[in-house]
Amino acid sequence: MSLPHADECLRDADLPGNPGSDGCATRSRTRLRGVRRAATTALALACLSFVPRGEDPVETSFTTLAGFDFQPGMTLPAEVTALDGKTVMVQGFMQPETDGETDLTYFLLINDACGCQGTPKLNEIVYCAMPDGETTKLLPGIVKVTGTLYVGEEKEGEEVVGLYYLDVDEIH
Repeated sequence: MSLPHADECLRDADLPGNPGSDGCATRSRTRLRGVRRAATTALALACLSFVPRGEDPVETSFTTLAGFDFQPGMTLPAEVTALDGKTVMVQGFMQPETDGETDLTYFLLINDACGCQGTPKLNEIVYCAMPDGETTKLLPGIVKVTGTLYVGEEKEGEEVVGLYYLDVDEIH
């Protein structure tokens, strides 16, 4: 960007304090700094309008996640598949993948803490992963977990081993 008259004013003789200076260089530099500030501010404001805003999590529950009789290969209910890739908040009980674990990078979120209803079915388990480099302790009681939920059959060989995976953002 070039200001009119700026190129001819910006010469050594026009620097403030030099003999013969009419202050043109100082005025041009000040104007140029003002234009740069205005352009930078306008660019920053334009960029802010494109920054995605944090979305409120969609509250879901095991009533929705486990509210159907899962069979491998079936089409999952629309209310479940609509949650795929969404930031959700779901309540449940934390369970370590392996008994005795204390610093958890992964844990299961289940609906039934005591196992009174038997072994949880695949649609009654959310596999939760902490952010890279972070761990959590096993928390007692009902917790609220917020994060990005991924819905779909996860297979090992031909066997379906999971339906719900959550990248954890927060645990309360």
